[in-house]
Amino acid sequence: MQKPSHPRALPWLTACYAIFMASFGGVIASLVLYQKHALHMSSNEAYGIFSAAMALLWILPLGGGYLSSKLGYGNTAKVGMLFCSAGMLSFCYYRPEAMYLGLSLFVVGNALATPAIWCMVDHCYSKTSVLRESGFTLFYLYFNLGVVIGIFLGGYIAEVLGFSYEFALNALFFLMAFVLFLFAEKKVTAHKGRTVLPQLKWSKKKIYFCLILAALLATPISMLLFQDVLVNNIIMVGFLIFMVLFLLRIAFQQKKRFDRNKLIAFVCLSLISVAFWTLYSLEPSFLTVFVQNNVNTHFLGINIPPSSFFAFDGIFVILIGLVLTRVWLYLSLKKKNPSLSTKFGGSLVVIGIGFCFLAMMVHFTGDQPMLARYIVMAYAIFSFGELLISPLGIAMVGNLAPEGWEGLMMGFWQLCIGIGGLAAGYIAMAPNLPDHAEALAKSNPLYFTVFLWVGLGGIIAGAVVFLFSKKIKHLMEEA
Repeated sequence: MQKPSHPRALPWLTACYAIFMASFGGVIASLVLYQKHALHMSSNEAYGIFSAAMALLWILPLGGGYLSSKLGYGNTAKVGMLFCSAGMLSFCYYRPEAMYLGLSLFVVGNALATPAIWCMVDHCYSKTSVLRESGFTLFYLYFNLGVVIGIFLGGYIAEVLGFSYEFALNALFFLMAFVLFLFAEKKVTAHKGRTVLPQLKWSKKKIYFCLILAALLATPISMLLFQDVLVNNIIMVGFLIFMVLFLLRIAFQQKKRFDRNKLIAFVCLSLISVAFWTLYSLEPSFLTVFVQNNVNTHFLGINIPPSSFFAFDGIFVILIGLVLTRVWLYLSLKKKNPSLSTKFGGSLVVIGIGFCFLAMMVHFTGDQPMLARYIVMAYAIFSFGELLISPLGIAMVGNLAPEGWEGLMMGFWQLCIGIGGLAAGYIAMAPNLPDHAEALAKSNPLYFTVFLWVGLGGIIAGAVVFLFSKKIKHLMEEA
């Protein structure tokens, strides 16, 4: 019997998205510090814009995913990468207006590129392939190599040369990803019975015109939402409620019970993921500011910029993921792979333990700066939890989505990530920390409280998921 193998397009698409994510990761890691130090914004204002950015980065793909399925995944991805590059160039001007424009171009471009590329990877596999979870874990851990490089390189360039040079480099990364994608697209062969071609039989010129027009219309709307964070957040929550009701309505319209059950299971698992993404989104925002003000940033004799610590998440994703990708394949072949609901619940427990560990270290540190190694250890814990949900969630979309609906449902998965980022912004603002560095004897107890309650909340949420995991597993088994 021939050993199953991954599609030939996987390394090409992974390399392309790794370069894309080198820029993406750098922007996310530097955004709060850029606002505080380059634009002199207050901490709460910076956290508010960060949460809005996280929300739009993962909510707009709801529309981008729909467009990509209708107008072609390759076409949509290329337009998205060019808009992202233009956004980075706008960041190079140290003005709030330029930042709002740059952020808007960036979130709109990402909304087109990310779901399109993810769906192209998905379409290379059959919906029942035993390689699916293993393949998406490989895709996830290798594109995280790009995240690591982007964050470390961007952090040092910003510290030595300034933020404008970092964002110019990000623009170059997006252009490099665009060029590589032109070659990667030719390697993609959809699995039998699936297609990555446009559903609408339009000319190339008409397709690109519609994509560019949609992106240009979305950009000023995004700019307005960034400048009124409260309205943005209300709209985002409204989107979530609408999409949950819409998907449930579609589920109950299905004639076959297994079609209905798999859509219900998808909605349940996606909503569970919101709790994880809330805690995860604290890493490049709240935790980065903690590292800047309350941590001795020397690690192994090297002074690491605060924004670059987020890169340890990607490093451990790669190291742990190399093991897990073989574990999932082995367990799948043995038919002993834990259910997705069990893994999702485990991800919440693990990331909760990570924040409780930080709280314990803050308590033992007292009024002294925390040692950098404890932050690195926490990121190792976070990364293990991330690998239990993120790549498996992407794989889940293709498995449970009806044929032709993958783009929209990939957008809904990203919508849930965005809602988590939105919630994280409110958690970050809750302790109302001052904008300037404060005595550790006063600020450490505040961070201890946040880390402890966030960690306990994650563990309790994970325990609740375990209680319902058999029911969700039953729905998926019927599907």
